[in-house]
This record gives sequence, structure tokens and C-alpha cells, in this order.
Amino acid sequence: MSKKILVIFVALLAVSVYVAPVMAFGPENTEEKNPNVVIDGYNTQMWLPSGVMNEWIENPMAPGPFRVTLKDAAEFQIKTAIVPLSILEIFASENQWFYFSQDDFAAFRVLNGKDPALADNYIEGVYIKLIFVGW
Repeated sequence: MSKKILVIFVALLAVSVYVAPVMAFGPENTEEKNPNVVIDGYNTQMWLPSGVMNEWIENPMAPGPFRVTLKDAAEFQIKTAIVPLSILEIFASENQWFYFSQDDFAAFRVLNGKDPALADNYIEGVYIKLIFVGW
């Protein structure tokens, strides 16, 4: 009787180990909905199916590379976001959401040597967060 239970347990364990990585990957990232990844030299953009953009930027003026998480203000509401007095204020706080108007976001893109035309897609502004990588 105990061998039968042990065999059933091991079989269930084997199935769960086999299925777990697929479940962790998640249905939102399946082959049909791959994120759009754009690689431009050292800078990489990854657009997620939810509309969130992650961008890794290496700015020569910054002491190290950083990751920018960007959410469209027309689709997302972040009540804890700070409206900065200056676009440089974002570099003082890691892992904090900031709200940038369309013009401020374009200026932020220019400051980092990126094309400001991306700001044209965000009429209502953006929520933006920096994570410093390797500082």
C-alpha cells in the first residue's frame, strides 16, 4: 500500500516539476504575444504586452547604466507618483514613480541622447521609474 502511495506521489511530483516552468512563464508572454525588443547599441527597449516599456540606457554623463520603466498615463494611474520640479530630480530617487508631461518626457529623452519623438505617443504624459544598474 505504501509503495502505491509513493509511486503516485513521485508521479505527481514529476508532473508538477515538468509543468512549473511553463506556468511561471505565464500566458501573457507566450509565443503569440512576444514582447517587442529593440536593440540599439548598448540601449535596449522591451515593450511588454501590457503596454509597459522597459528601456536600458547607458548615458556617458551618468555614472553607470540604468533601467527605465515607462507607463502611459492615459492607461495607468499611479497615485504615489511624484511630479518633479526638474527632470534631473528623477536621478536622485531610485525605484520611485515620477509623472512627466509629454514635454518633460521629450526633454528627458534628449538628455539621455535618445530620440524625443517617442514622447509624441504619450499625449497625457508618462509615469517613469529608474533602477540604477551596477551603481
